[in-house]
Amino acid sequence: MGYLLWLLGNELLTFFKTADSKLSAAIVTAAATILVGISVAIYSQNRIKTRELQEAHRESKIELYNKFISKLVEVMAGNNELTSTLETSEQDLVDFMVEYKRDLILRASPGVIKAQIEYEKTAQNSKEGKTLFRSVDKLILEMRKDIGHSNFGMNSMETIQIFLKDKSEINKLK
Repeated sequence: MGYLLWLLGNELLTFFKTADSKLSAAIVTAAATILVGISVAIYSQNRIKTRELQEAHRESKIELYNKFISKLVEVMAGNNELTSTLETSEQDLVDFMVEYKRDLILRASPGVIKAQIEYEKTAQNSKEGKTLFRSVDKLILEMRKDIGHSNFGMNSMETIQIFLKDKSEINKLK
């Protein structure tokens, strides 16, 4: 293949040396126009395909992240005596996490996977609620980022503050 390209290049160089300069300029201009046109078309098609793929994955990510947040709300509401939601059993939570992690591996971005691992480490090792809530906040922010939302302007722990009846309680968690 390399040898064929070398032969072709050699022949083209010989042709341009012997041909009229106006003809050579016209050929080079036409070839450059064709190459640029083909390159732009390939680039555009690649961008369209990438965007379509991201959009298709976005829907499944939203579904997955919604399941996690729903389970989080269920657990938090189950621990609140003011709600009628029943407390989530440990077995139910384990079953949910097994399915959730399986889907997470296939759908989530590296940032979400890393935040999930950090959340689990914190949940196992932390005795303080504020550390756990910080890792949940980070995980939710990564999920939002992964589905294309901007986190610009969001302060620390605002995703947790949504769940609090008394918003000033967030100060105890910071």
